[in-house]
Amino acid sequence: MSNAVQANGVSHDAKNNEHGHTSQAYQMDILGHENGVRRLDNGAGGHGNGVGGNVNGVGENVNGVGGHGDGGKGVDGATERRIVLVGSGDMARAMVTCLAAAGHRPVVATRNPARARKWVNSDEADVMKVEDGVMMGDVVVVAIPAKYHHTLPAHLLINKVVVDVSNRAPGDPREPSLAQKLQSILPHSHVVKAFNTVSAYVLQREHLHRGREIPICGDTAWVKERVADLVRNMGLVPVDRGGLKAAFEIEDIPLAFFSEWKLTAVLSAVIFFFFWLLSLFRVQICPNLDSNNNETWDWSLFEVIPLNTTQYSLAFAGCALLLLCYIPGMIAAYLQLWRGTKYSHFPSWLDNWLKARKQLGLMSLLMGSTHGCMAIFSKMSWGMGDDWVQQTYIACGVLLQAVMVVMGITSLPSVSTILTWREFAAVQRYLGWSSVILVTAHLTVATYRGLLYPLSCVVIPSSAQVMVPVCFLTLLMKIPLLVPCVDSHLTKIRAGYERPSKSSPAQP
Repeated sequence: MSNAVQANGVSHDAKNNEHGHTSQAYQMDILGHENGVRRLDNGAGGHGNGVGGNVNGVGENVNGVGGHGDGGKGVDGATERRIVLVGSGDMARAMVTCLAAAGHRPVVATRNPARARKWVNSDEADVMKVEDGVMMGDVVVVAIPAKYHHTLPAHLLINKVVVDVSNRAPGDPREPSLAQKLQSILPHSHVVKAFNTVSAYVLQREHLHRGREIPICGDTAWVKERVADLVRNMGLVPVDRGGLKAAFEIEDIPLAFFSEWKLTAVLSAVIFFFFWLLSLFRVQICPNLDSNNNETWDWSLFEVIPLNTTQYSLAFAGCALLLLCYIPGMIAAYLQLWRGTKYSHFPSWLDNWLKARKQLGLMSLLMGSTHGCMAIFSKMSWGMGDDWVQQTYIACGVLLQAVMVVMGITSLPSVSTILTWREFAAVQRYLGWSSVILVTAHLTVATYRGLLYPLSCVVIPSSAQVMVPVCFLTLLMKIPLLVPCVDSHLTKIRAGYERPSKSSPAQP
């Protein structure tokens, strides 16, 4: 079988040489590395595919033409594939644990084998010097800092699969990527970017890494598939991101810092400080300006800023963020009705707004919860009333809190993944609009006596005079979409129906 594989490879090599693509010596070196590289687990031996001299299976290097050493025995009695880990840091230790659990016996190649043997379990891996270790396998995982990549023995890594797991420091240039730089250092190796998006801590704990996505990229299809097989064998999910030029995007992933929360954080801060400043002018500054006493200010009004002003600002800001979760969906619905199709792109501002709804909802929940806690202490100092207004106000607030907690929990990935789409959509839709109704009732009942008060300082409205009309306007925008004929037409559009243009024949 090995001779058959070699024959196939030589035939292909000769063809390449005939066309002037590669030299015979280089092709013989390729054969030395590829003969027997992939062997079936049942021990039947490698099956050459004849196209490029590659062989299929999941085994390890065996002694062949130019082969590099013997592999150990796998659980099925077949020769197992050796994976080489260059380095002895946290990532190399984690990879040893993960590979050993997957049935591999990796080789740890390090410049200080004596130190590495102190933590390597001899039943799980072998420890060698770098020059000896890289000769033991055809897949070499480089787990050393990028600044030391130039120390790798390039002449011993010719035609080997080299997996780069390094990450750049924040502030370093994105391009060229570390993987592209490594490819320039090892021009005759097949560099693949992988495993840089998962930490050593996660890799050592199967319950954390099981099913986790691992982006990979490289310029050679069969090399990426080889690494993808290794990723799957470790209980992870490979995601092909294309050629090696995409490595800088993969290297951006670990450096991301709440990228999905930037819009929400800025918007939340702006809205909160708007209501905080509005309350400050309305409650503390304007009464002093309107007072007939022009000599001194009533500084006692400023004593309530830490608790009362802040908690009311949180309440109104949380209400505004909750409405902002549902307003873009209605705008999108009206836009689809107007265009008569769901296939046209939304404007970029609307698209970004729609993508931020989950974060807006969670931030609304946070502000509402904080307001509720602060309101308890402020109400304790004032005493609780027994009239229907106070009772309704508190009941709506408690129900609102409960509804938003349920929505927040179901939006978490660990929970949403076990829900069907119908279940998730029902929770987010019906409970979501229930929260809008409850927050409208909560604000209206709590502030209805002050809605018709005159403006302070001539032009400054109260927070209630701003938010209550916005709440009712949001509900009014939803009502036309609930009309049966409008709702059914919108459902058809979202299912793929396109309204025919006047110049085209009507759809049957």
